Amino acid sequence: MKTVVRDKQWAEKYPGLGTEPVPTEPYYSDEHFALERERIFRRCWINVGRVDDIPEPGDYFVRELAICKASVLVIRGADGVVRGFHNVCSHRGNTLALDERGSCPGSVYCHFHNWIYSDTGDLIRVPDEENFFGLDKRDHGLTPVNTDIWEGFVFVHLAPEPPETLREYLGGVAIQLDGCPFHEMKLVQTYKVDERANWKVALDAQNELYHLPFQHRLIVGDAFVKNDRGLIRFQDVNLYNHHSVWSAENNPARTLPPLEGLLFAGGDGAPVIRIPQMIGEFDFFVVFPNFVLLLFDVGNSTSYISYNFWPLAVDRTTWEIRMHFRDPRSTRERLQQEYFKCVIRDALQEDAFAHENIHAGLASCAKPHVILQDEEAPIRHFHKVLEDHVGFYRNG
Repeated sequence: MKTVVRDKQWAEKYPGLGTEPVPTEPYYSDEHFALERERIFRRCWINVGRVDDIPEPGDYFVRELAICKASVLVIRGADGVVRGFHNVCSHRGNTLALDERGSCPGSVYCHFHNWIYSDTGDLIRVPDEENFFGLDKRDHGLTPVNTDIWEGFVFVHLAPEPPETLREYLGGVAIQLDGCPFHEMKLVQTYKVDERANWKVALDAQNELYHLPFQHRLIVGDAFVKNDRGLIRFQDVNLYNHHSVWSAENNPARTLPPLEGLLFAGGDGAPVIRIPQMIGEFDFFVVFPNFVLLLFDVGNSTSYISYNFWPLAVDRTTWEIRMHFRDPRSTRERLQQEYFKCVIRDALQEDAFAHENIHAGLASCAKPHVILQDEEAPIRHFHKVLEDHVGFYRNG
């Protein structure tokens, strides 16, 4: 049944968000970017990957958190436990793991002077140890980074003592998605797009559907239910403290292009796989500050895409896109997935081009504010949470 939607319903549901314009200065201010480093990225749980990235003992990956000038080494120990460490040797500060990912069963060593550490972070060997002064290896292991896992997603917290557990931080997102079979959906494609844009510009541009009938009219077309004015409305919006989710309805009367019709019309007898944790048919979760989960249907099963928006500088971002599908049960399902990958890639290319244009316009200081309508309420919520953390205007 089609969901009944009204104009300006999200302002009614969440009156605390207000309706005022949002200032543009945080998008291009070096001062604001520095505050984000200290008050957000050093004080929040940050998703850095999945346990699937390190399936075997000794497997590791390195996540460069450029905004914090930190390199984090995440490694699965021989005991199966996933741990995070600063990717820094205790001797002279050299970077330990030089590759983005790899395997070092049992130990990791520094390429400078060959100090060797166990996969639990203990310092286990120092060449010419006798020539040091009162060196006790027990005092010079790798510096740990608080690391926790939720539904297979690996998060780190750079503070020595996080003020809340990962689960407490995720709040309603964890409650909504507990038990979601993310582990059944395998990574099939990764894109990393380096953009000349602020990370918030990129995230904001994805955090709404208002632009789809215009920017993606040829690619997305009538994939989602529209009102009588040809505009898409959210099926629902839920705010979970720091985080948010919005949902949209697929259009059952969509006119399929010929190739898409051959791939998706009808069925091949395979049972439909849906997950009960979904709110609608297309759910977009924003996990503050820079992580996004999109759950959606491809053919007869649910898939997901994750976004990470990695700030490099106030005007530079790496947009990391990871696409996950279930193992195809037929040739047709495999073709559906490959077709979908191509469609999404083309839409994301249009988005990336827009991100850079938007940032250029904002950085020109031509406009002191951006104007948000009701269907951009999730963006308004994101910026409210941002200001609650940063206090840029509250503190003058």
